[in-house]
Amino acid sequence: MTTDTTWVPLSGSCECGACSFEMHRQPKARFRCHCLICQAFNCKPFADVVAVRATHVVLKNAGNISFRKYRPPPNFNRGICGSCGKPVVEVAGVGPFKVMFIPVSTFKPDARLPPVRMDIFYHRRVQDMPGSLPRYSGYFPSLLAVGKMIMSGL
Repeated sequence: MTTDTTWVPLSGSCECGACSFEMHRQPKARFRCHCLICQAFNCKPFADVVAVRATHVVLKNAGNISFRKYRPPPNFNRGICGSCGKPVVEVAGVGPFKVMFIPVSTFKPDARLPPVRMDIFYHRRVQDMPGSLPRYSGYFPSLLAVGKMIMSGL
């Protein structure tokens, strides 16, 4: 793992604190996903997540995280805490392209997070989002939009 000496790590945890993490780089991408899998995984109308290169995140008590693939593609491993059952992290990709998606709700309240940049799978939304952020509907437009954002920011 590479650390940036000017960056103060961000930290957070699941709801009960049994699974925690430390992020050693500023997340470059934040978006809201309205797909049915994210709604079910997060038990919320949408997932508000930041994306960060996996090499910049240290998972603590990772053995307590239970990972499951809901449906490939995009073949995400979605991890929940073995104690409280709440989302901790989602992992996608391999090697230098391995990315972690971390729910914003797991960060400490004073975390310095980037603003939301888009909504994806908007056709699956259960509530409308205020504002004028880009909204992508459909499988391929949503994946292309978030993929481009992540790759340009990491």
